[in-house]
Amino acid sequence: MDKQSYAKYLLQLLDDEKESDEPDIDEALFYGYFQMYMPDGKGVEATFKPLEDGPAYLQRILQIYEMLAPEEFNGSAAPGYFTRKAGNVPNERLILYGKQFIRGLKELLLEASTKVDTVDSANYLLGIEEVRIVPPGSLDGIRQQYDPEIYETIFDIISEQKEYDEPIEVLDEAYYSIACDYWISYYLQWPRYGLNGDPFASYFKLYRRGYSAIFSENKLYIGS
Repeated sequence: MDKQSYAKYLLQLLDDEKESDEPDIDEALFYGYFQMYMPDGKGVEATFKPLEDGPAYLQRILQIYEMLAPEEFNGSAAPGYFTRKAGNVPNERLILYGKQFIRGLKELLLEASTKVDTVDSANYLLGIEEVRIVPPGSLDGIRQQYDPEIYETIFDIISEQKEYDEPIEVLDEAYYSIACDYWISYYLQWPRYGLNGDPFASYFKLYRRGYSAIFSENKLYIGS
Protein backbone atom coordinates (compact mmCIF):
# COMPACT_ATOMS: atom_id res chain seq x y z
CA MET A 1 0.00 0.00 0.00
CA ASP A 2 1.41 3.39 -0.98
CA LYS A 3 1.15 6.56 1.09
CA GLN A 4 -1.90 8.04 -0.59
CA SER A 5 -3.78 4.75 -0.60
CA TYR A 6 -3.16 4.49 3.12
CA ALA A 7 -4.38 8.06 3.63
CA LYS A 8 -7.63 7.22 1.84
CA TYR A 9 -7.98 4.10 3.99
CA LEU A 10 -7.62 6.22 7.13
CA LEU A 11 -10.21 8.71 5.87
CA GLN A 12 -12.70 5.86 5.66
CA LEU A 13 -11.97 5.02 9.30
CA LEU A 14 -12.63 8.62 10.23
CA ASP A 15 -15.94 8.61 8.39
CA ASP A 16 -17.28 5.68 6.37
CA GLU A 17 -18.92 8.09 3.94
CA LYS A 18 -15.93 10.39 3.47
CA GLU A 19 -14.09 10.29 0.17
CA SER A 20 -11.38 12.53 -1.22
CA ASP A 21 -10.73 13.43 -4.83
CA GLU A 22 -7.56 15.28 -3.90
CA PRO A 23 -4.44 13.80 -5.56
CA ASP A 24 -2.43 14.36 -2.36
CA ILE A 25 -4.06 14.11 1.04
CA ASP A 26 -2.17 16.29 3.52
CA GLU A 27 -1.09 14.66 6.78
CA ALA A 28 -2.34 17.73 8.67
CA LEU A 29 -5.84 16.37 8.05
CA PHE A 30 -5.12 13.65 10.62
CA TYR A 31 -4.15 16.00 13.45
CA GLY A 32 -6.00 14.63 16.50
CA TYR A 33 -6.69 11.29 14.79
CA PHE A 34 -5.81 9.09 17.76
CA GLN A 35 -8.16 11.07 20.02
CA MET A 36 -10.99 9.41 18.10
CA TYR A 37 -10.29 6.20 20.01
CA MET A 38 -10.20 7.71 23.52
CA PRO A 39 -10.28 6.55 26.22
CA ASP A 40 -9.68 2.80 25.83
CA GLY A 41 -8.22 2.60 22.32
CA LYS A 42 -11.02 0.33 21.11
CA GLY A 43 -10.84 0.06 17.33
CA VAL A 44 -7.41 1.62 16.92
CA GLU A 45 -5.99 -1.69 15.70
CA ALA A 46 -7.68 -1.10 12.34
CA THR A 47 -5.34 1.87 11.82
CA PHE A 48 -2.30 -0.35 11.41
CA LYS A 49 -3.88 -3.40 9.78
CA PRO A 50 -2.59 -2.61 6.25
CA LEU A 51 1.01 -1.99 7.43
CA GLU A 52 3.74 -4.60 7.41
CA ASP A 53 5.01 -3.33 10.79
CA GLY A 54 1.49 -2.76 12.06
CA PRO A 55 1.80 -4.92 15.22
CA ALA A 56 4.85 -2.93 16.38
CA TYR A 57 3.02 0.39 15.98
CA LEU A 58 -0.09 -1.01 17.65
CA GLN A 59 1.86 -2.26 20.66
CA ARG A 60 3.25 1.23 21.22
CA ILE A 61 0.07 3.21 20.69
CA LEU A 62 -1.93 1.04 23.10
CA GLN A 63 0.36 2.22 25.88
CA ILE A 64 -0.86 5.79 25.42
CA TYR A 65 -4.46 4.72 26.04
CA GLU A 66 -3.49 2.72 29.11
CA MET A 67 -2.38 5.93 30.83
CA LEU A 68 -5.81 7.58 30.55
CA ALA A 69 -8.31 7.72 33.40
CA PRO A 70 -11.70 6.58 31.97
CA GLU A 71 -13.65 8.57 34.58
CA GLU A 72 -12.37 11.80 33.02
CA PHE A 73 -14.45 11.02 29.92
CA ASN A 74 -17.80 10.73 31.68
CA GLY A 75 -18.60 14.46 31.67
CA SER A 76 -19.61 16.83 28.90
CA ALA A 77 -16.00 17.83 28.15
CA ALA A 78 -13.31 15.25 27.45
CA PRO A 79 -9.53 15.87 27.47
CA GLY A 80 -8.15 16.97 24.11
CA TYR A 81 -4.72 15.47 24.65
CA PHE A 82 -3.31 12.35 26.23
CA THR A 83 -2.43 13.57 29.70
CA ARG A 84 -2.44 12.19 33.20
CA LYS A 85 -2.30 13.67 36.66
CA ALA A 86 1.08 13.13 38.29
CA GLY A 87 1.27 9.98 40.36
CA ASN A 88 3.02 9.55 43.68
CA VAL A 89 6.40 8.55 42.26
CA PRO A 90 9.47 8.66 44.54
CA ASN A 91 12.06 11.24 43.49
CA GLU A 92 14.68 8.51 43.34
CA ARG A 93 12.73 6.71 40.61
CA LEU A 94 12.16 9.92 38.65
CA ILE A 95 15.88 10.68 38.80
CA LEU A 96 16.64 7.13 37.65
CA TYR A 97 14.38 7.59 34.62
CA GLY A 98 16.10 10.90 33.92
CA LYS A 99 19.56 9.35 34.01
CA GLN A 100 18.40 6.48 31.80
CA PHE A 101 17.03 9.00 29.33
CA ILE A 102 20.34 10.89 29.19
CA ARG A 103 22.21 7.62 28.66
CA GLY A 104 19.84 6.59 25.87
CA LEU A 105 20.31 9.92 24.08
CA LYS A 106 24.10 9.58 24.34
CA GLU A 107 23.90 6.16 22.67
CA LEU A 108 21.66 7.58 19.95
CA LEU A 109 24.09 10.43 19.25
CA LEU A 110 26.97 7.97 19.04
CA GLU A 111 25.12 5.78 16.55
CA ALA A 112 24.11 8.75 14.40
CA SER A 113 27.48 10.49 14.45
CA THR A 114 28.43 9.26 10.96
CA LYS A 115 25.40 10.99 9.39
CA VAL A 116 24.74 14.05 11.59
CA ASP A 117 27.09 16.39 13.42
CA THR A 118 26.50 15.34 17.02
CA VAL A 119 29.71 16.57 18.66
CA ASP A 120 28.28 19.64 20.41
CA SER A 121 25.21 17.78 21.63
CA ALA A 122 27.28 14.86 22.88
CA ASN A 123 29.49 17.26 24.79
CA TYR A 124 26.39 18.94 26.16
CA LEU A 125 25.04 15.65 27.53
CA LEU A 126 28.43 14.82 29.02
CA GLY A 127 28.30 18.15 30.81
CA ILE A 128 24.87 17.65 32.40
CA GLU A 129 25.46 18.56 36.03
CA GLU A 130 22.27 17.32 37.62
CA VAL A 131 18.84 15.73 37.23
CA ARG A 132 16.59 17.97 39.33
CA ILE A 133 12.99 17.41 40.43
CA VAL A 134 10.98 20.65 40.53
CA PRO A 135 7.59 21.51 42.12
CA PRO A 136 4.36 21.04 40.14
CA GLY A 137 3.78 23.81 37.58
CA SER A 138 7.43 24.89 37.50
CA LEU A 139 8.37 23.38 34.13
CA ASP A 140 6.50 25.96 32.05
CA GLY A 141 8.79 28.72 33.29
CA ILE A 142 11.91 26.58 32.81
CA ARG A 143 10.78 25.70 29.30
CA GLN A 144 11.25 29.34 28.29
CA GLN A 145 14.99 28.97 29.00
CA TYR A 146 15.50 25.58 27.38
CA ASP A 147 18.82 24.58 25.78
CA PRO A 148 18.01 24.17 22.05
CA GLU A 149 21.14 22.33 20.87
CA ILE A 150 20.13 18.84 21.96
CA TYR A 151 16.58 19.21 20.64
CA GLU A 152 17.76 20.40 17.23
CA THR A 153 20.28 17.58 16.90
CA ILE A 154 17.71 14.91 17.78
CA PHE A 155 15.31 16.44 15.25
CA ASP A 156 18.03 16.24 12.58
CA ILE A 157 18.79 12.60 13.43
CA ILE A 158 15.14 11.57 13.20
CA SER A 159 14.62 13.55 9.99
CA GLU A 160 17.62 11.78 8.45
CA GLN A 161 16.05 8.40 9.23
CA LYS A 162 12.59 9.11 7.88
CA GLU A 163 11.32 7.73 4.60
CA TYR A 164 8.85 10.45 3.71
CA ASP A 165 7.08 8.35 1.08
CA GLU A 166 6.26 5.44 3.38
CA PRO A 167 2.62 5.09 4.47
CA ILE A 168 3.15 5.70 8.20
CA GLU A 169 4.33 9.25 7.42
CA VAL A 170 0.66 10.13 6.86
CA LEU A 171 0.19 9.86 10.65
CA ASP A 172 3.14 12.05 11.60
CA GLU A 173 0.92 15.00 12.60
CA ALA A 174 -1.47 12.62 14.36
CA TYR A 175 1.39 11.32 16.49
CA TYR A 176 2.54 14.82 17.35
CA SER A 177 -0.96 15.89 18.34
CA ILE A 178 -1.14 13.16 21.01
CA ALA A 179 0.79 15.37 23.42
CA CYS A 180 2.29 18.18 21.27
CA ASP A 181 5.62 16.65 22.25
CA TYR A 182 8.07 15.50 19.60
CA TRP A 183 9.78 13.06 21.95
CA ILE A 184 6.53 11.23 22.67
CA SER A 185 5.94 11.15 18.93
CA TYR A 186 9.43 9.71 18.35
CA TYR A 187 8.87 7.00 20.95
CA LEU A 188 5.56 5.90 19.46
CA GLN A 189 6.97 5.83 15.91
CA TRP A 190 10.34 4.34 16.84
CA PRO A 191 10.00 1.15 14.72
CA ARG A 192 10.09 3.21 11.53
CA TYR A 193 13.50 4.80 12.09
CA GLY A 194 15.71 1.72 11.86
CA LEU A 195 17.87 2.79 14.80
CA ASN A 196 19.16 0.69 17.68
CA GLY A 197 18.04 0.89 21.29
CA ASP A 198 14.97 2.67 22.58
CA PRO A 199 16.25 6.05 23.84
CA PHE A 200 12.86 7.66 24.47
CA ALA A 201 11.49 4.76 26.54
CA SER A 202 12.52 6.34 29.85
CA TYR A 203 11.04 9.68 28.81
CA PHE A 204 7.80 7.87 28.02
CA LYS A 205 7.84 6.25 31.47
CA LEU A 206 7.94 9.73 32.96
CA TYR A 207 5.13 10.93 30.72
CA ARG A 208 2.87 7.98 31.54
CA ARG A 209 3.21 8.88 35.21
CA GLY A 210 2.21 12.49 34.64
CA TYR A 211 5.70 14.01 34.40
CA SER A 212 7.77 15.68 31.73
CA ALA A 213 11.40 16.77 31.40
CA ILE A 214 13.33 19.66 29.89
CA PHE A 215 17.02 20.33 29.32
CA SER A 216 17.96 23.78 30.57
CA GLU A 217 21.04 25.41 32.11
CA ASN A 218 23.04 22.17 31.85
CA LYS A 219 20.50 20.27 33.89
CA LEU A 220 17.62 17.93 33.19
CA TYR A 221 14.56 19.23 35.02
CA ILE A 222 11.69 16.83 35.76
CA GLY A 223 8.29 18.00 36.94
CA SER A 224 4.54 17.80 36.50
